[in-house]
Amino acid sequence: MSLLRAGLGDAARLLVVSWPLILNNIFNIGVNVADTMMAGRLGATQLAAVALGSSIWITLFLAGLGVIMAIGPIVAQHLGAGRIKEIGHDTRQGLWLAVFISLIIALLLRNAEPVMLWVEIDSQVAFLAQGYLDAISWGVLGCYWYHCLRQMNEGLGRTIPIMVIMGTSLPINVGLNYVFMYGKFGAPALGAIGAGLGSGITFWLMFVFIGLYTSRAETYRQYEIWVAPECPDWVAMRHLVSVGLPIGGSFMLQAGLFTVVALIMGSFGTVVVAAHAVTLNYASLIFMIPLGVGMATTAVVGQAIGRGEPENARRIGYVGITMCLIMMCVSATCTVAFGVDIARFYSTDEAVVALATSLLMIAALMQLGDGVQVTAAGALRGLKDTRIPLGINAFVYWCVGFSIAYTIGVRFDYGAPGVWVGLCCCLWVAGIFLTMRFRQVINRQISELKT
Repeated sequence: MSLLRAGLGDAARLLVVSWPLILNNIFNIGVNVADTMMAGRLGATQLAAVALGSSIWITLFLAGLGVIMAIGPIVAQHLGAGRIKEIGHDTRQGLWLAVFISLIIALLLRNAEPVMLWVEIDSQVAFLAQGYLDAISWGVLGCYWYHCLRQMNEGLGRTIPIMVIMGTSLPINVGLNYVFMYGKFGAPALGAIGAGLGSGITFWLMFVFIGLYTSRAETYRQYEIWVAPECPDWVAMRHLVSVGLPIGGSFMLQAGLFTVVALIMGSFGTVVVAAHAVTLNYASLIFMIPLGVGMATTAVVGQAIGRGEPENARRIGYVGITMCLIMMCVSATCTVAFGVDIARFYSTDEAVVALATSLLMIAALMQLGDGVQVTAAGALRGLKDTRIPLGINAFVYWCVGFSIAYTIGVRFDYGAPGVWVGLCCCLWVAGIFLTMRFRQVINRQISELKT
């Protein structure tokens, strides 16, 4: 009974930390949903360009974000151990690290068109997608600086400010996209390129909002985040990279798989690209729920480890995984029940609606594995265990996921449904393997503490 009460207490605490993150993530993906819907009104070519451009952007963005995400568990463990001054220091070093990462990501974004043409993407779609990437590249640094301060807040368990900032930024982004995509209020009608421009401007506004808040709110003064500027501390940044680089690698492996899938879909034709974009966009929206719980699990597990309580960390990790599995069972049921309505919400093209509806049925099953894997990965990040999960993800996403997707979808000519079966399989396997890894690592830490 005491274990049950403790588990319910953990669930309540995870919900308190995660609900603002869930809303924040929904607001965040809401930008992509709006981009997709607004581009869909401009025709299949513009929709395909936004889908392709955003897939490439998200892949590269996540690679850099993973490195910056090391700030979250490091801050959580500092907080649990009472190392208050180290929180501000590591956050400032994260801002320096973001500068170097941004230069690399922006350069890659601005040179993506040759790769798109090499894989035989339609030249008009590739041209528009490159314009989208050129425009969004101007906001990369602002985006990463925002996420440095966001990760610091997540590590502290202060998630409501993040939610408020993202909730404010969403209508701003949608409004800017409306102006630049459709050419309103005297602006040129840029279509897909306008979506990238609106997002790039919004990234800088998000950083300004969170920067002003953390510099003025009394709560943050003890951490001394905004003291006099300091030079790069290569030792601190090396620690951030050692923890974060495997996270970035894992994100890139997963997002890279989805990008390659988008390129494969591009070879199937515009209707398939559009239907895939609808399905992926909706699946990404639902994914924001377990992602928020996974982020909360990282913070709460990390704080428990900082306090020297690995048994509590183990229980919290398992509670988070179970919560996500239950949530995804509910979402999968809703997806199956309302698949046609969901597809029609995105597109009026009957061919796109028909294919998207069939893909949503597979995506419903995929949600279960996706929820488990993201929460298990979050629990492992709370332990600062990131290298072995990188190897697990490399095997799962490419040896399992890509192999099945390519074999069934391309070789056996089942097209888009076959590719989505591969995605579903890899996320289920990832969920199983990462949960097993969490069990192994936390049990070892408990044994070492007892001895």
